[in-house]
Amino acid sequence: MKAAKQHVHGKLIRENGRSALLLLNAEPETKTAVSLYLRYAVVVRGPDDPVLPAILLDDWGKEIRGLKIYEFLREYGDQFPRAEIFGFDIDGSETQLFVRSLELYGRLPAYAYPNVETPLADGVLLDAILLPDAETTECVRVENAEEMGVKRPLRSARVSWWKVPTGTTTFDFSLIEAVG
Repeated sequence: MKAAKQHVHGKLIRENGRSALLLLNAEPETKTAVSLYLRYAVVVRGPDDPVLPAILLDDWGKEIRGLKIYEFLREYGDQFPRAEIFGFDIDGSETQLFVRSLELYGRLPAYAYPNVETPLADGVLLDAILLPDAETTECVRVENAEEMGVKRPLRSARVSWWKVPTGTTTFDFSLIEAVG
């Protein structure tokens, strides 16, 4: 059993415990030196514990895997409270829970991994995603990632979104606090 993942091209920018992903390509066709893997956690109501799903079993026992899990939860989560999620706690230990125990309407914590073999506990929690834009000369907050062509589940990530100039290699994390 492996946690669902999304292959992207990008670069991680890290500073003082904060992380941003400079997203170069959200849907690459090949693995390259800038390949990263994103995993999105679902959150358990109450304790806010993140869980990385691997398999969802609906009420009839049908298996749903990969990124389709997030689509199912978004579309049918309320209708299938007895559906089960098999996955992993962030430390990599296996877990199982019912969909009814999840916060279905919150944004998804997103973790970046340099390769598919990286232990789950070594994922980098993202605070921001930076979208290079040739028309932009400074970092500008994006309120609606959908307008930038970002698809789910990436669009549902619990991050702030920024348009940045092409060629950006750094990010001022104080901008996140400045906009709340």
